[in-house]
Amino acid sequence: MKRAVNLTSAKTHALAATPRPLPMAQATAIPPTEWESLALDRASDEVRLGTWYCEPYCDTINDYPYDEFMYILEGTVELQYPGGSSQTFGPGSALILPKGFSGVWKQDEPMLKYFVMIK
Repeated sequence: MKRAVNLTSAKTHALAATPRPLPMAQATAIPPTEWESLALDRASDEVRLGTWYCEPYCDTINDYPYDEFMYILEGTVELQYPGGSSQTFGPGSALILPKGFSGVWKQDEPMLKYFVMIK
Protein backbone atom coordinates (compact mmCIF):
# COMPACT_ATOMS: atom_id res chain seq x y z
CA MET A 1 0.00 0.00 0.00
CA LYS A 2 1.36 3.42 -0.96
CA ARG A 3 1.41 5.97 1.85
CA ALA A 4 2.08 9.68 2.07
CA VAL A 5 5.60 10.65 3.12
CA ASN A 6 5.55 12.98 6.10
CA LEU A 7 8.26 15.63 5.72
CA THR A 8 6.97 17.89 8.50
CA SER A 9 10.03 17.24 10.65
CA ALA A 10 12.50 18.12 7.90
CA LYS A 11 15.63 18.06 10.06
CA THR A 12 14.82 14.61 11.45
CA HIS A 13 14.11 13.40 7.91
CA ALA A 14 17.34 14.90 6.50
CA LEU A 15 19.59 13.67 9.31
CA ALA A 16 18.24 10.12 8.91
CA ALA A 17 20.33 9.97 5.73
CA THR A 18 23.91 8.77 5.73
CA PRO A 19 26.25 11.77 5.95
CA ARG A 20 28.61 12.16 3.00
CA PRO A 21 31.15 14.68 1.72
CA LEU A 22 29.55 17.25 -0.58
CA PRO A 23 30.97 16.97 -4.13
CA MET A 24 32.70 20.29 -4.78
CA ALA A 25 33.58 21.95 -8.10
CA GLN A 26 36.47 23.76 -6.39
CA ALA A 27 39.01 21.65 -4.51
CA THR A 28 38.91 22.35 -0.79
CA ALA A 29 40.99 20.92 2.02
CA ILE A 30 37.97 19.37 3.72
CA PRO A 31 34.62 19.31 1.89
CA PRO A 32 31.54 20.01 4.00
CA THR A 33 29.26 17.18 5.07
CA GLU A 34 25.77 16.93 3.61
CA TRP A 35 22.73 14.84 4.48
CA GLU A 36 20.31 14.29 1.59
CA SER A 37 17.24 12.22 2.32
CA LEU A 38 15.15 11.44 -0.74
CA ALA A 39 11.40 11.21 -0.24
CA LEU A 40 11.06 9.96 -3.81
CA ASP A 41 13.73 7.43 -4.68
CA ARG A 42 13.64 6.16 -8.25
CA ALA A 43 16.22 4.36 -10.34
CA SER A 44 16.70 7.51 -12.44
CA ASP A 45 18.07 10.86 -11.28
CA GLU A 46 15.65 12.74 -13.58
CA VAL A 47 13.52 13.81 -10.59
CA ARG A 48 14.78 14.07 -7.00
CA LEU A 49 12.92 15.43 -4.00
CA GLY A 50 13.39 15.41 -0.27
CA THR A 51 15.20 17.20 2.50
CA TRP A 52 18.79 18.44 2.59
CA TYR A 53 21.01 19.60 5.44
CA CYS A 54 24.57 20.79 4.89
CA GLU A 55 27.44 22.40 6.75
CA PRO A 56 28.67 25.85 5.62
CA TYR A 57 30.56 26.06 2.32
CA CYS A 58 31.29 28.19 -0.72
CA ASP A 59 31.62 26.79 -4.23
CA THR A 60 31.42 27.86 -7.85
CA ILE A 61 28.61 26.30 -9.89
CA ASN A 62 29.00 26.01 -13.63
CA ASP A 63 26.03 25.05 -15.82
CA TYR A 64 23.84 23.56 -13.05
CA PRO A 65 22.26 20.34 -14.42
CA TYR A 66 18.81 20.67 -12.78
CA ASP A 67 15.89 23.04 -12.37
CA GLU A 68 15.73 23.04 -8.56
CA PHE A 69 12.92 24.40 -6.42
CA MET A 70 13.96 24.90 -2.81
CA TYR A 71 12.24 26.12 0.32
CA ILE A 72 14.75 27.18 2.96
CA LEU A 73 13.93 26.32 6.57
CA GLU A 74 17.24 27.15 8.30
CA GLY A 75 20.34 29.05 7.25
CA THR A 76 21.06 31.50 4.47
CA VAL A 77 22.71 31.40 1.07
CA GLU A 78 24.09 34.20 -1.03
CA LEU A 79 23.98 33.55 -4.78
CA GLN A 80 26.66 35.62 -6.50
CA TYR A 81 26.12 36.19 -10.22
CA PRO A 82 28.63 36.88 -12.98
CA GLY A 83 28.93 40.63 -13.24
CA GLY A 84 28.92 41.20 -9.48
CA SER A 85 25.27 41.25 -8.40
CA SER A 86 23.96 38.87 -5.73
CA GLN A 87 20.83 37.75 -3.90
CA THR A 88 20.49 36.38 -0.37
CA PHE A 89 17.85 33.85 0.65
CA GLY A 90 17.02 32.66 4.16
CA PRO A 91 14.35 30.94 6.25
CA GLY A 92 10.95 31.15 4.55
CA SER A 93 12.47 31.85 1.12
CA ALA A 94 11.22 29.83 -1.84
CA LEU A 95 13.32 29.98 -4.99
CA ILE A 96 14.14 28.21 -8.22
CA LEU A 97 17.74 27.69 -9.23
CA PRO A 98 17.38 27.23 -12.99
CA LYS A 99 19.10 24.62 -15.10
CA GLY A 100 22.21 26.21 -16.62
CA PHE A 101 22.83 28.52 -13.62
CA SER A 102 26.44 29.61 -13.21
CA GLY A 103 27.65 31.57 -10.22
CA VAL A 104 28.81 31.19 -6.62
CA TRP A 105 26.85 29.48 -3.81
CA LYS A 106 28.05 31.07 -0.54
CA GLN A 107 26.58 29.50 2.57
CA ASP A 108 28.07 30.80 5.84
CA GLU A 109 25.97 28.66 8.18
CA PRO A 110 24.32 25.23 8.18
CA MET A 111 21.30 25.03 5.87
CA LEU A 112 18.14 22.93 5.93
CA LYS A 113 15.81 22.92 2.94
CA TYR A 114 13.10 21.06 1.11
CA PHE A 115 14.01 20.53 -2.54
CA VAL A 116 12.65 19.26 -5.84
CA MET A 117 15.12 18.78 -8.71
CA ILE A 118 14.11 18.08 -12.31
CA LYS A 119 16.69 17.29 -14.99
